Amino acid sequence: MNSTFPIFRNRQRKVRGVPALLLVATILAICVSVSCAQESPSRFRIEIPRVNLRGVPVPQVQIVALRPDGNIDTGFQSPVDVSGLRVIDRGEKVTSTDFERGVLTLATNPAYGRQVFIISEEISVTSGGETTRQEVHSRPGWVSLIPPLLAIVFAVWWQEVTGALFLAICAGMLLISSNPVYGLLGTIDPLLLSMLTNRSHAEIIFFTMFLGAMVGIMSGSGGTHALVTGLTKHVTTRRHGQFATWIMGMLIFFDDYANTLLIGGSMRPVLDRLKVSREKLAFLIDSTAAPVAGLALVSTWVGVEFGYMQSAYESVGLPVDDIYQTFVATIPYRFYPILILAFVGVVAATSRDFGPMLRAEETAWDSPPHSTDSPLAKTEEDEVSPIRHAILPLAVLCAALGVGLYLDSENSTRALLLASSVAVVTAVASVVFSRKHSLAKTIAFGMEGMQQMLPAVVVLLFAWSVAEVCNREHLNTAGYLVHQLGGQLSPRWMPAITFLLAAIVSFATGTSYGTMGLLIPLSVAVEFQLLQEMSLELGAIAHHPWMLATVGAVLGGAIFGDHCSPISDTTILSSAAAGCDHFAHVRTQMPYAMMTAIVALGAGYVPVAMDWPPLFSMPAAILLLFVIMYLLGRNPEIPREEKPVPRSKSKSEAAAKK
Repeated sequence: MNSTFPIFRNRQRKVRGVPALLLVATILAICVSVSCAQESPSRFRIEIPRVNLRGVPVPQVQIVALRPDGNIDTGFQSPVDVSGLRVIDRGEKVTSTDFERGVLTLATNPAYGRQVFIISEEISVTSGGETTRQEVHSRPGWVSLIPPLLAIVFAVWWQEVTGALFLAICAGMLLISSNPVYGLLGTIDPLLLSMLTNRSHAEIIFFTMFLGAMVGIMSGSGGTHALVTGLTKHVTTRRHGQFATWIMGMLIFFDDYANTLLIGGSMRPVLDRLKVSREKLAFLIDSTAAPVAGLALVSTWVGVEFGYMQSAYESVGLPVDDIYQTFVATIPYRFYPILILAFVGVVAATSRDFGPMLRAEETAWDSPPHSTDSPLAKTEEDEVSPIRHAILPLAVLCAALGVGLYLDSENSTRALLLASSVAVVTAVASVVFSRKHSLAKTIAFGMEGMQQMLPAVVVLLFAWSVAEVCNREHLNTAGYLVHQLGGQLSPRWMPAITFLLAAIVSFATGTSYGTMGLLIPLSVAVEFQLLQEMSLELGAIAHHPWMLATVGAVLGGAIFGDHCSPISDTTILSSAAAGCDHFAHVRTQMPYAMMTAIVALGAGYVPVAMDWPPLFSMPAAILLLFVIMYLLGRNPEIPREEKPVPRSKSKSEAAAKK
């Protein structure tokens, strides 16, 4: 028995040695494979879009020659055999391929009639007996429409745009990724995180939040109320009351919510005394809230509008060095907000109305509202804050922005950010040093204002993400639309088409921000590709009147829905601030808004398609509104000679007289 033990022990050693030998062999094999990989890397790197739409030209394919160390072989000039691609130049198939500093770029260029198609599920590049292969993730072309369509359909269905945009993002990431789990996880990281870490995006978000803080401090400290009160001291006639409301609506340009609530609350008792209907007051404040904030060079809207435009320009490769100046150049093409502001002036100047508004005015003259209470009217008049709490931050904001743009015109988002931060500090200092409120209370006002801007920031973030998944490097939605429609779309008619689409979507959803986020990236991409077919340079496309008009059409059409949609937040706030029935406000305002939108389309965007500059078409459109009001409207049945209505005296004035 004992003699067998050594043999048994030797067998045990042999058995225990087998796993060790296998481990050593595995390590050696790995080392050999790594060594071989280091000595013979792939000869080429093939760079293609994340998704290939079957039958649709891809924006670009790059084949990069590599040296053994993995760096670009800038001296590579050998012939290569490429399979899986078809390059067509003005209807002729291209077979010759030339490398430039080690890179072969095959790009679709409509201006020169060149199209690049991926025709296989795999692209291979062969040179000197070595072949590099790249798998292609292909989808049917129509799937590129799924994210924007989902966003629009569910925004209308749910009456809420944030969830609809997030659903569109998830759908887009699922289409981009071949793995559904990775696609859903990629919605958060890297997509949404990359939108937040983008420097220009972060600057726009902080600008929007700082401006919200400034508005909150101005409102909470009573400075804005003091500004409004000072403008209404000498209003004694119906015409003066309507004019004062219109003027104040344009002066409080920095935020549509502040505009609606402050003017509505301050002017309601004034116009009740003058026997102006509350439906008319709701129309006046609603027609100056979103339009003025959308047109102002500095407002809580600017960061959102500007951010959409900058992102859309970047996604198609247009220059963004002077993007703020380009953004400002779209203002003359925003026909609807400009015309509705002019129309309010026409209504106030002529004292004419028609339709449901005329009947509301007649009713108000015969039986004025019983209650004239207003949230702002309950403020003690002797405790009105200094007007400098409103004027000083606004003046500093405008001055700082002007200086910033002058010193660094190529970095406009940074100028906006710095100007808004200086304005917030000024607003805090103005209130605290006057001992009106404590520092803690003033900061609380600012935090409330920032909180009001959070929904807009979320919509902005999601809209950026939808634009990212639909851009040329991913789903290439615009490329599919242009390829399918072919010669049916004309770049000159894109502004008119875009205005109609934006008006419909914004009216159905009740949101201007959501409409801008949905349509600006898509419309800019489509117009860009259409203008490329005219052999224009990138700089010329960025500043082309039709491109500017297309962006202006989205911004103007989106404001139409924000102005008159029954589910719009500003429409609801306007009726609440004016103290009138919500649907009475919608019913009386709708004919005016629809008429203005029709004039904006027919006398604004149609002339743009015919190469008429807005310098000529805008005055003609305003004159047309005046003629329409003169023909359709008439004065309410009130005495011919409009007599001044005595102004009620404040408590402080009555005490002083005694």
